[in-house]
Amino acid sequence: MVNRLSALSILLLGTAAFAADPDDIPSAEDWYKNDYAPLYGDKPGDRAAEIAGHFADQVQVHGADPGTYDSMSWMSEAIVEWLSEGWIRSELAALRFDQLNSHAAAFKAKWRDYYDGDVTAYECGWYLADVIEGKWRITEYATIQCDEHGL
Repeated sequence: MVNRLSALSILLLGTAAFAADPDDIPSAEDWYKNDYAPLYGDKPGDRAAEIAGHFADQVQVHGADPGTYDSMSWMSEAIVEWLSEGWIRSELAALRFDQLNSHAAAFKAKWRDYYDGDVTAYECGWYLADVIEGKWRITEYATIQCDEHGL
């Protein structure tokens, strides 16, 4: 039989998992556009930890090199590779957004990448983000073909 103290403990433990006030969580689209995407605009090579902080601890990657990766290592290695290719910065060129439920959203993003020598290129990605501990975090990623996804 569950007594009042046990019932209160269960209730408190259950609500602790969703401790963040839903009103404190920005919309997924606003979070992506205003919090995540701008990190790539000004010296992104110095922001690996800040960028990786927008991912879950582990990210599931789909595509050419699929697997589950430590987000900090994965992002740091990607930034080192991009910098070696002459990458300077990126900006969000287009975004398609689907709110799956109150705690999950999918994004298709088109990025305009700037490289040394006034070279500009475009790359697109698909992202799945979930609310984890009261914050949006990217949990899955895949490179996609821009034109095949209307970007």
